Amino acid sequence: MPDLISAFGGVDTKDERFFASIGFYNGPSPTPDVPYDPIPYVKKYQHPHSIYAETDQNWPIFRYSQVLLMLARAINEQGGRLNEAKGFLNQVRNRAGLNNSSASNQEELGKAILDEFRLEFAFENKRWYSLVRTGNAVEVMDAQGKRIKANPTAYYFPPSIDVSILNNKYNVTENSLLYPIPDAEININPELKQNPGY
Repeated sequence: MPDLISAFGGVDTKDERFFASIGFYNGPSPTPDVPYDPIPYVKKYQHPHSIYAETDQNWPIFRYSQVLLMLARAINEQGGRLNEAKGFLNQVRNRAGLNNSSASNQEELGKAILDEFRLEFAFENKRWYSLVRTGNAVEVMDAQGKRIKANPTAYYFPPSIDVSILNNKYNVTENSLLYPIPDAEININPELKQNPGY
């Protein structure tokens, strides 16, 4: 979560989505060597409720802002209509209390749209698919894994962690981009070959 907090602009950000998505807990820690001073948590789905663990929260599947960002990306990928694409991106940014994007060319705008997608849909299970769709999954997730391994305590691992147990974790390769073909389907059709890595 430190990287996401930083992407939002930190706790001094003007991005209203930050305060709706992330909260900070101060208090006793259930893990002896992990201090909560403060520690961030996902606030986006935290709503008052009378029965423990039962709320009337609707899980977001598809939101209007996603349509706007997809439209911005589709127009930007075609080239030549930068202002039109920026207009759709800026609708999302302005609603979050942010100024218009400063992107001045197709490449910058493509990155701005991807970054906006990350913030707008934080904790909604869309980031991975966005990275795969844009061909950035291996690079971005591999870099994330390297940051975690280099400084696990910054990512809320206890100081006593044996860093060697992370060596085989957070390794994203091209094989990670495909789901496995279910064994039941391969049993029905032996001509199917399992995807690499499974």
